Amino acid sequence: MKRIALLCCFGLFFLLFSCEKKDTSSLPFVKIYDDQNGNRSFTPLSIIKSTQDQGYIVLSAFDGWKIQLMKIDKDGVFKWNLELPDAYVNAVPSLLNINEQLYVVCMDPIELNTRILRIDETNHSVVQVSTLEEVSYPVHANYNGNHLYLMSCPLSSQMMGIHEVSTALDTVIRVGALTIGMNVDEQVLKHVMHTGKQWPFFIKSTPEKDRFVVNGFYNYSFSTVFLDNNLQFTGVYNGAALDGGINQLEPLGSGEYGLSRISGEYVFFNPKLSLDPTAVAMATSLEAQGDSELNHETPVLIKELTIKGLKYRAFLASTRSNQLSLKLYDETGKKVAGTYISKNIPIKACDLIQTPYGELLILTQVRVMGSYNRIGTIKLSKANLESLVTPE
Repeated sequence: MKRIALLCCFGLFFLLFSCEKKDTSSLPFVKIYDDQNGNRSFTPLSIIKSTQDQGYIVLSAFDGWKIQLMKIDKDGVFKWNLELPDAYVNAVPSLLNINEQLYVVCMDPIELNTRILRIDETNHSVVQVSTLEEVSYPVHANYNGNHLYLMSCPLSSQMMGIHEVSTALDTVIRVGALTIGMNVDEQVLKHVMHTGKQWPFFIKSTPEKDRFVVNGFYNYSFSTVFLDNNLQFTGVYNGAALDGGINQLEPLGSGEYGLSRISGEYVFFNPKLSLDPTAVAMATSLEAQGDSELNHETPVLIKELTIKGLKYRAFLASTRSNQLSLKLYDETGKKVAGTYISKNIPIKACDLIQTPYGELLILTQVRVMGSYNRIGTIKLSKANLESLVTPE
C-alpha cells in the first residue's frame, strides 16, 4: 500500500447533509487506500490516535488473518504501512493505548497462544512484549485504565475465557469462564480467518469499574453476560440461539447502557436503557426501536461525542443500500439528528474516533469496482457535526 488510489472531496461519493449549510469548507471527504499488489482484500479493524504526532494508526486484516498496520496523518494522507511477519496472525479488533504506548494483541499461528506487541512508530515496526501461553484464540481486548482484559475462545474447549493481565502485560492474574453448550469451532475459525460471519465479541468495563459486560458464546446462544470484579458470573441477557441478541453495547454509568440488538434480519436501537446485571432474561425482549433499512450482518458502532460542549451518543451503522446511517442522541436518549453518508459504492463502518479538533474520523471497508475490499477513511468536520445538532 504505497499511495492513495482515490480521493473524493466535497461530496463526490456523498449525499450532503439535509441540514448542511452550503459551506464547501466543511463538507466530508473519503480517502481510499490502494494496495500495490492489487488483489488483496482488507478488513479494517481499529483506528487509534498516534502518541507521537497528530496522525493515526490503522489496524487491518488481509488475506485471511494476516495483519497490517498503516499510519496516516491528521488529514488522512498515507504515511507508511507495515505487514507483520507471518509469526503474528489474528489481530483482535482493538488497538490499545496503555500508558501512552500503542499495542496490538494477536496470536501465534502454530502454538495458537497470544502475543502482545508494542508498535514502534519511529522505526515502523513492532516489538513483542510478551507471550501468554494460557490464552489461545484471542477474540477481543480491552484496557479499562487499570488492567488489560482479554477474551479468548480456544477450539474444542467448550468455553470462552476472560483473562485479566498484569500491569507488566506478561502474566494472567485472574481468569473467568463462560461455558459453551455446543460446538462453535467452525464459527470461531471463520471469525478469526475472516472467511465468515464476524461475531460482535466484546468485553467492557462500566465507568464505575465495578463490573464487566461481555458478548460471547454462552450455553446455547450468543449472549451478553455480566461479571463481577472477580470475573464471576452475575447475570445474562441470552441471545436467540445464534440468530439474535445484543450486537453492540456502551456502558453509560449508573446501570444504564446504549445498545443495539438484532432480531431476525432487523436491527434495533436504544440509546439509553437500564439493564439489571443480575437478570437472567432474553436480549430480544429489551425495548428498542427497529430500523429495517440497516444491514444486520454488518457492525454497529456506538461512541460518545462532544459537540459544542455537550455530550451525544453516536450510532453508526451500514444500510442495505450502501450507505452509512449516523444518528445522534442527547444524554436523555432523545434523538437530535440523523443523516446518511455515501452512496453508490459498497461501504461498511468498522470503527470511529473523535479527533482532538472536534472532527469525526470513520474507518471503513470499501469495495472498489465490485471486487476488492479496501481500507477507507471518512472525516466529518467540526462544522459538519455542529450543523447536525443546530436547529434550522
